[in-house]
Amino acid sequence: MQSEIPNSAAMLYKATILDHSANPRNFGVLEQCDAVATRNNLLCGDEITLYCALQDGILKNVTFSGTGCAIMKASASLMTELVRGQTRESAFLLISAMTDFLNGNDSVVLDDSLRSLAGVRGFPSRIKCAFLPFQALQDALVSNRSSS
Repeated sequence: MQSEIPNSAAMLYKATILDHSANPRNFGVLEQCDAVATRNNLLCGDEITLYCALQDGILKNVTFSGTGCAIMKASASLMTELVRGQTRESAFLLISAMTDFLNGNDSVVLDDSLRSLAGVRGFPSRIKCAFLPFQALQDALVSNRSSS
């Protein structure tokens, strides 16, 4: 059962999504990168390309480009902020935690900023929008596994 979000928290979460959608962090092409992955959501037309620069298994820089809805942009912006400076292993753990969270598991350890995406859980097509950046990150990290 999905827990209800108090009104003030709902406003904060809405503000977080709107802010990251209108002013996405880490948006743009990363010219010098070690891994690139593109994903799209055929249901709504979202498309994201994720760029990762890795050094000794650490995500030194992560950016994204593409077009899409507010949920996808906000999710990508939040995700890139959180994984920058993290290890590959931490990034994979975040992907797993986000999968569980978007599937309704509120007990996973997850940054509060990503919890702002909880509202999409009631709309299966919007879950795909929120998870698309995480799929691209996984693709990029898997494609780069042998070279790190």
